[in-house]
Formats: sequence, structure tokens, C-alpha cells
Amino acid sequence: MLQSTEYRHFRNAALFSLILALIVALFILTYGKVNSFLVINKYNSPQFDYVFKSWTYLGDGIIWIPLFLYVLFLKRDYFVVVLTALIICTLLTHLLKRVIYPDEFRPIVVLGEKVRVIQGYYMNRQHSFPSGHTSTAFTLALLLVTIVKKNFWVYFFPVIAFFVGYSRVYLAQHFVTDVFAGMLVGIVSSYLSLLIYEWFRKRKQKLEQEDDAIKKEPY
Repeated sequence: MLQSTEYRHFRNAALFSLILALIVALFILTYGKVNSFLVINKYNSPQFDYVFKSWTYLGDGIIWIPLFLYVLFLKRDYFVVVLTALIICTLLTHLLKRVIYPDEFRPIVVLGEKVRVIQGYYMNRQHSFPSGHTSTAFTLALLLVTIVKKNFWVYFFPVIAFFVGYSRVYLAQHFVTDVFAGMLVGIVSSYLSLLIYEWFRKRKQKLEQEDDAIKKEPY
């Protein structure tokens, strides 16, 4: 269903995102869950503190609002796919967080004083797996690639999402394993939302064609 040239940008961006996820997976396999976190968390500076404290908001739930406004006023045909993606991403993320892996604690609980934290920055303690910010960021990135349809954004948006995931480890909110899972959730959520959108669009076209055929029938 998504083999048409219309979705070429999505396919390329999804493949690039999977390559990024593979790199993250290899990093985890090399260092392990704890050490992969410590490798990232220990390399810091006041400048990076400022950058990643701001960057991480690109994966916050509120970031859906600008996208909804954009499609509502400029790309209304994509409103259904964005709404569907929001629902799927939220359901998958919280199913994993609160039902399947409810006892996965954040780095500050597991590692204690080994964790480098930013003074005054709120530290979450529960529901670590997966990273909701990362799943949101990748879902949005792949949707934007599909909506905007420009070659440059095929790689730009996934890289933006990748550094949202990096920021979650840098800020000691998640393990790298949580980020990896969030990447996969984002890829799956965007893909499923596009499948549902295509089904909805083709069903709508079929009904319109049937209505036209009925109107043209002689009385």
C-alpha cells in the first residue's frame, strides 16, 4: 500500500531511522545497558546542558500542537494521519511503560550517585522503558517527512529526533535501551498510521465513486 512514489520520502526516512536504531543497538551491545548510559552521561559541559535542556522539548507531548495546527490550516488531508499517529504512539508507549514494563526505574534510582544530574533539573524515577520523548520525536519526524516531501528533510528530521533521544540520556532521564525502544515505537507508529490513512483514503474514494455512479444512472 505504501509502495507508491508518493511515499518515497517516508520509506527513505524510515530506512535511515532504522540505520540509526541499528547504530544505537550496536552501541548497547558493545557497552551494555549501564555503561552505555554512563559513557554519554559523563561527557558534559554547561553549554551542552543548556542545549539539551532545550532540545529535549522537541519530543515533549506538547509538540503535537504545532503539527496539528499546521495540517489543520495548510495540509488538511493529513489531519487523519496525524491524529492516528498520536493515538498509536501514545498507546504503544504507555502500554510498554505502565503495563508490560511498569517496574523499569530511571537511571537516578538504579545508579544513584554515579549519575551526573543538572542542578535544579527535575529527575523522573519511574516508567523508564521506553523513552516517550524519543517515540514522539521519531513519529513526528517521519510524519513531517511524508507531509513536506522534500529530499533534505528525509535525513534532517530523523537526525533531530535522534538527538532528542540523546538528550534524554544526557539529562539522565533514560537509559540508551529506553531510547532504542522509543525509536522503534516511533517508526512503527508512523508506519501504522500511514497504513490506516491509506485505507481510510481509498475507502473514501471508493464511496465517492459509487455515489457518482449512482447519480449518473438513468431514472
